[in-house]
Amino acid sequence: MDDRFELPRVVTVPVARRLDISRGRVRSEIRRGNWRPICRGAVLTRPERITRADLAAVGIWLGGPTSALSGWDALRTVALGDRQPPASPVLVLSSDRDNRAVEGLVVRRTGRAYARSVTGPDTEPYSLTPVVHIARAVCDAALAYQTFNPVRALVTSAVQRRRCTPDQLSDEYRAGPRAESLFLRLAIDDVLDGARSIAEAVAARKLTRPGIPPFELNIEFVDPSGVLLRSPDIYWRELRAVLEVDSRTYHRDDAAQWHATMARHNYLARHGFAVTHYPPAVINAPSDAWLWEVADWLRRRARELRVPLPAGQGPRRGGSPVVIK
Repeated sequence: MDDRFELPRVVTVPVARRLDISRGRVRSEIRRGNWRPICRGAVLTRPERITRADLAAVGIWLGGPTSALSGWDALRTVALGDRQPPASPVLVLSSDRDNRAVEGLVVRRTGRAYARSVTGPDTEPYSLTPVVHIARAVCDAALAYQTFNPVRALVTSAVQRRRCTPDQLSDEYRAGPRAESLFLRLAIDDVLDGARSIAEAVAARKLTRPGIPPFELNIEFVDPSGVLLRSPDIYWRELRAVLEVDSRTYHRDDAAQWHATMARHNYLARHGFAVTHYPPAVINAPSDAWLWEVADWLRRRARELRVPLPAGQGPRRGGSPVVIK
């Protein structure tokens, strides 16, 4: 009986012994073109292309009992990261095996502690695979990118989707290597400042300039009992001024979201806050015209409230919630 497609995709030496597959059988299947060698001691039991998931399975075997998948492949187990992998190889960490490299795969020995968990049986194509904590995977994956934007997108999406916290990312960064980590540090700074999206992070960096006072990102607005009411994107506390980053495409595709945005605007206005809106397309554009508009709007707001324009610039961290009565 032809059992090629009843066997596991990847067969390693221990699996071959358990399934009573002889070395002669392996050599014969490879010679006939039915199987493909991956590395010494591991074969693909299909006449197909070797995938990253296949390499991950080999890496877990090579890495031993402490091994765990990290980087882009670990992120894909929770649907984070670009759909297309970076040019870097599959990364498997191990605390007790030596470094090992196979084409498309790196097993890296590390002295840094890492948490590991096993994916579920339905997490295809990485089912029942030990993986590191998402914060570690994000930091390992970020080091493979050569430009800032994909790193910022990765970090902000991980936080926005609550796969990890800014503090967890910061802890991993401080414990990790410094080589080629500039983009990761900048992206983590963005989420520590409070940014929860790429557009907010870009806005925060552009708003950090002379003439625009300090601001807070995603500060909580609560009622007197502490119940969360709102969380505006950018807030100038002394001026009671709010800037919201709103996507026209997002609202066009979802009328309910548009109505929610309008309701939020009206709610803040009724409680004495000045509110303005800018779409990501304007924030990301090369022109700085919107920044001059914001600076003028804030100066006028200060005159309206008869308060001085706050000194300083850039994001503030650790602000207390704003209580709305």
